[in-house]
Amino acid sequence: MLLAAGFAGDWHPAGDSLAVFRVPLLIVAALAIIWSDWPRRARWSLAVLAMAGLVAHLPLPRGQSAEPGALMVFQQNMQWNRSESADWLAMIEAVRPDVLLLQEISEGNRALLTALAPLYPHQHLCPNGFVGEAVLSRLPFTAEPPVCSKRDGIAAAQVETRQGPVWMISLHISWPWPYGQARHVTQIIPDLQRLDGPVVLGGDFNAVAWSHTLERVARATGTVRIGPLNHSFTLPGGLPIGIDHLLAPTGTRATVQQTDMLGADHRGLLAALSLP
Repeated sequence: MLLAAGFAGDWHPAGDSLAVFRVPLLIVAALAIIWSDWPRRARWSLAVLAMAGLVAHLPLPRGQSAEPGALMVFQQNMQWNRSESADWLAMIEAVRPDVLLLQEISEGNRALLTALAPLYPHQHLCPNGFVGEAVLSRLPFTAEPPVCSKRDGIAAAQVETRQGPVWMISLHISWPWPYGQARHVTQIIPDLQRLDGPVVLGGDFNAVAWSHTLERVARATGTVRIGPLNHSFTLPGGLPIGIDHLLAPTGTRATVQQTDMLGADHRGLLAALSLP
């Protein structure tokens, strides 16, 4: 019943909260079926079906790889109270992505943006309270004014890429039910829908790849999730989950890899994107 409820995020936001635990629930369901006193044929057929469901949730490569000269985008929740940044700065300076999409930029770690200004002169920060979202780019912004959502959660700037103007969005969504994630998404969707043109979006969704929350954001931006499933965050108790995602236009060829935390509590995502 819990497993089935995790597919009902479009009916009630509690479904997305349960969807976080779909993999362990699939394992428990398979073991419970095997150990039941049901007829052997039914037991093993249903257990194999449950285990087959696990394959769809493994971090396997998906889609076509990016081509040489692709747009390089880095995404990470920076953790508002991070205690170390030297290794992170060294990684960014070595890899030099074209665009950085960052969340939880606080007064304490805003110095990172200043440190990167020579390399990333085009910066857009949307502070709200003690944290905010940011877009940093080596490539110039277009004449379109950058956007901060009316409700905290979005920083967006249109960047002049080699493949034309693209809206780059840094997104941070609230925790899921019983917290206000569904309401938060409803509040920021109008700001997403007002952006005209191709979109690349990276963020801490606080929701897994198969959630209704991610589906709503993808639909509002005309994008699809790219790259393999990831384990970007670890819950208390040691359960790894993937709640940080990159979205891009349908038909994008992408190569996406995780990076180490390097002072944060989320892993980063580094992507090479060949936009359609």
